[in-house]
Amino acid sequence: MAGTSFSLAHSEPRLVAPAGPTPQEVKKLSDIDSQEGLRFQFPLVMFYQNSPIMEGKDPAVIIKHGLAEALVHYYPLAGRLIEGPNRKLMVDCSGELGILFIEADADVSLQQLGNAILPPCPYMKDLLLEVPGSEGILGCPLLLVQQLLGVFQRKIIDLWRRRRRHHTEEKRNN
Repeated sequence: MAGTSFSLAHSEPRLVAPAGPTPQEVKKLSDIDSQEGLRFQFPLVMFYQNSPIMEGKDPAVIIKHGLAEALVHYYPLAGRLIEGPNRKLMVDCSGELGILFIEADADVSLQQLGNAILPPCPYMKDLLLEVPGSEGILGCPLLLVQQLLGVFQRKIIDLWRRRRRHHTEEKRNN
């Protein structure tokens, strides 16, 4: 790693399925989408500062809920690519599938990484977990979302969880 060193801990990948029923169908993609030279995945990393409106909220829960709700309307993202006649790509849409979601914790803050997160980000391989079986194009999840908390955000969430647990226990005892 260039510059700052840090460690990461990842959860096991979980499928996030659409929150409601979706059409069960196969959608043909365009001839442009089926071109052999366009059959690849690309990583995208977006960094966000902690927001005061998120105080007391678990970002992973909010993100998973938002993704599940969005997948009802954008259900092909929860599907899998298959090949039809003449290697034509199609999306097999089945509500039983979903997108991959991973939670990760880092012992570094965004401020500590500084401008190193700008493209070309030297931390890409360190930040993104490679999930076995998801690197292909056919039959693999179309989207993998990884939520990463830095050390400061994780401390806030742990404190919030402890407070919520304490409050729940007080209610039970009264």
